[in-house]
Amino acid sequence: MVLARRSVASARLMLRNQQPRRYGSHSAHHAEPVNESFGPSFYIAAGSFVSLFALYKYTSSRDPESKHWLTSLVEKYSQSEKVLEERNALHTAAIERAAQDRLLFNSAPPSTHYELKHPEASFQPGLPFNVIPGNHADLSHVIAHYERKNQEKETARVARMQDGKVVSIYE
Repeated sequence: MVLARRSVASARLMLRNQQPRRYGSHSAHHAEPVNESFGPSFYIAAGSFVSLFALYKYTSSRDPESKHWLTSLVEKYSQSEKVLEERNALHTAAIERAAQDRLLFNSAPPSTHYELKHPEASFQPGLPFNVIPGNHADLSHVIAHYERKNQEKETARVARMQDGKVVSIYE
């Protein structure tokens, strides 16, 4: 205990005698003002701007009817008004068609018929393990109905393909 008190006293003495820290830089000494110039890059940029403007004025034609070489170069690679009008007309027709289709789909009533992809799964939910015998309904007539319906769709699709019509694979 005595050693601890002695060490605290010596640490307190060291802190008291320590020079205080000065973080600020407000000393009486200030740097002398320096005369800074713009530098060579400013003069090069200003000179190039002036020289290019003078070159443009010098090379521009004096005759108001003749075109400048830069204007004729731009006109050579730009599209004509006729091409732009045709493109705008096609774009307008496509937008109008899309608007008609959207109105058609939005105004259609919702379907009341639900196509069952897997009818046996909807009537018998759950896994078929550990089921008590006699708890399943006989769905063979439902399965036969949907197999017959799918067979009719397939025969109709094959018949359309034989006629030479293009048929999507996603029917």
